[in-house]
Amino acid sequence: MTNMNNPFDPNFGKVPKIYLGRQKIVEDIVQSLESGTGPYQTSMIYGMRGVGKTSLLADITSTLEQKNNWLVIYLAMTNDLLATLIQSIYQEANNTIKKALDRIDGVKFSAFGFELEVHVSNPQSTYQVLLEEMLKVLKKHDQSLLIAIDEVKETPEIVNLASIYQIMVLKEYPINIMMTGVPKNVSELQNNDVLTFLLRSGRVPLGPLDLFDIKYRYQKAFERGNKEIDNNTLMKITKLTKGYAYAFQDLGYYVWQNSDNKVTEESVEKSIPLFKNDLFRNAYTKILSELSPTDRKFLFIMANCPKNIVEISYIREQMKKSSNYISQYRQRLMDSQVIVDAGYGKVTFSLPFMKDFLLEAAELYGIEE
Repeated sequence: MTNMNNPFDPNFGKVPKIYLGRQKIVEDIVQSLESGTGPYQTSMIYGMRGVGKTSLLADITSTLEQKNNWLVIYLAMTNDLLATLIQSIYQEANNTIKKALDRIDGVKFSAFGFELEVHVSNPQSTYQVLLEEMLKVLKKHDQSLLIAIDEVKETPEIVNLASIYQIMVLKEYPINIMMTGVPKNVSELQNNDVLTFLLRSGRVPLGPLDLFDIKYRYQKAFERGNKEIDNNTLMKITKLTKGYAYAFQDLGYYVWQNSDNKVTEESVEKSIPLFKNDLFRNAYTKILSELSPTDRKFLFIMANCPKNIVEISYIREQMKKSSNYISQYRQRLMDSQVIVDAGYGKVTFSLPFMKDFLLEAAELYGIEE
C-alpha cells in the first residue's frame, strides 16, 4: 500500500493539486492582458457551482503575480470595496511605488489603512479622485493593476466600483477587472442599467471538462500512487463524473481512499454513496436553491420521467403550458448549465446523479416546484 497522500481535493474555493487546466484559456487571457489588446481587460468567468471558476481565476492571477509589472488585488464582496481597493494597492505595491504614493496630497497611508487629511462630506467621490491619483502613479511606473473578485453579485457597492472602474478605463489607466460568478448573478450584473458596458466584456463560460482529459488525469494519478487500475474501471469513473470538475475531484478522492494497491469495482461501488452525498449536500442543494420555482418544477418533471432523455413535448404536457413558455425555461436551465440539449426537442441532466437528487429532495423535503 502506497504512503503517497491523496492528490484529489474536493474542497471548494482553492486550486487542487490535480488541476485540470484550462491552460489554453489561461495563456490566452494572460497574453491579452499583457498586450493590452483583446476583450479581457474586463472579464467575466461564469459557470455553475463546482465547475472550477475559482481555480481558473487563481491560475490566472498567480501567473500574473509572478510578473514584476503586475499588481493583483483580490477583493471580497464587502461593503467597502473602494476603500479596500485603495488600501490594498498601497499594501501590495513595491517600495518605490509606495514612496510615490506617499507623495499624493491629502492622504496619509500606513500598513493599517489610510486617512484623508481633511474632513470630506462625500468620501466616495474623494476615494474616486484618490484612486485616479494612485493609477497615475502606477501608469508612470509601468505597473498594471488587476482587480479579482470571486462569486460576484449585484450589490450597490459592486455597481459603484464597476462604474468608477469604467471611468478609469475610458481615461486609459492600466486597470483591469476579472470577476467570477454563477450565470444568474453575472447576467443580473451585466444587465444593470448603469453597467451595460459589462455586456461587451470578455466572457469566459466554463462548462464540462473534456472526458479524455479526465480519463488521462485519473490514469496518471493512480499510476503515480502505485495503484493499479484497469481500463474498464477507468472508463467507469470517468463517465460517472459527466465532466463536472467538482465530481472529478470528489470521486477521485473517495476511490483513492477506498483502494489499496489496486482500484477495483468494489473500490468504486464503496465510493459512490459518499460521492453522491457530497454532490447533493455541497453542490446540488445550493444550485437548486438559486433557481426559480418554475425552473425547479421543470426539473422535477424531468426527474419523474421514466426516461433519462426527456422529450420537451412531455414537459409541455405535464406543465400544461405553451411551447414558447416551455422554451423560455428550457433556455434558462441550459444557460444555468443544469440541463443540456440531447437532440432535437430533447433534454437531459448535465450533472451526475442529478435525477436521483431531485427525487430524493422531493421525498425528503416535500418540494416539487
